[in-house]
Amino acid sequence: GHGGGAAEHVFGFAETLYEEGDYFRAIGEYKRYIYLLTTGNLPNADNRTEKATFRIAEGYYQAKRWPEAIVACNQFLSKYPASPLYFEMLYLKGRVEKLSGRYDDALRTLDLIVIANPPNYRDKALYQKALIMLDRTDWRGAGDNLRQVPQGSPLYPTTSAFAAEIEKKEYVPHKSPVTAGLLAAVLPGAGHLYAERPRDALVAFLLNGAFIWGAAELFQHDNYVAGGIFAFFEVGWYTGNIYSAVSSVYKYNRNKENDFIQKLKENFSLAFYRQEGRPSIVISYGF
Repeated sequence: GHGGGAAEHVFGFAETLYEEGDYFRAIGEYKRYIYLLTTGNLPNADNRTEKATFRIAEGYYQAKRWPEAIVACNQFLSKYPASPLYFEMLYLKGRVEKLSGRYDDALRTLDLIVIANPPNYRDKALYQKALIMLDRTDWRGAGDNLRQVPQGSPLYPTTSAFAAEIEKKEYVPHKSPVTAGLLAAVLPGAGHLYAERPRDALVAFLLNGAFIWGAAELFQHDNYVAGGIFAFFEVGWYTGNIYSAVSSVYKYNRNKENDFIQKLKENFSLAFYRQEGRPSIVISYGF
């Protein structure tokens, strides 16, 4: 009847807004569409609200409103457990949780997909799990997930090359904090030089040298009080130089690791394009 036509008109308008990237207004129209269908007691209302409920979650995702997107995903999943879009929605939820930094939740959501093993989604879920583990510097976990993608999969060329690149982790430059501490203890500044911080090395060397020289001069001239004060401060600078050298090495290692992760991600960036609600995967990776 008339109510149904009005509702379809609203849905069409919502789709237009969505395509134009006006996500918030689109979400409002999808909600109005659902309201019209459910209050109008229209036949087959539930099947027709399914797509709109899905679009609301997608709209929040596109607008980068993660908390709202997660709520909308959960609403869809609880309302339409038998939907053909169920795993698409589960996959969307996993990505939203990942993007909002809720890594544990994301891994659990993606695991549901891996266990259920639906066509098209298992391999993508494994890939997303690997990316999360990479962010957590869980190298073995990332590699294990990538290696679960079977040879026949369209993702296989990417995941196998990705797993092979992760193996190169052992060649990432790494310095020893113990060595830095020992060098700094033997000669102030040497630890910083080891951590490839030449400017800090020079400052540590000159500062410690000046205080040691000053204290020695004062003691030589029997000025014990001033000499004691200088020596007291020198102990602080000296231990500070050791602590700073060690933390510089930790920072050096972390930076090298982050560079490696960043390069991996750039080399294996996956773009997922959705056409008419059917996911098609475009894979790009370069070395």
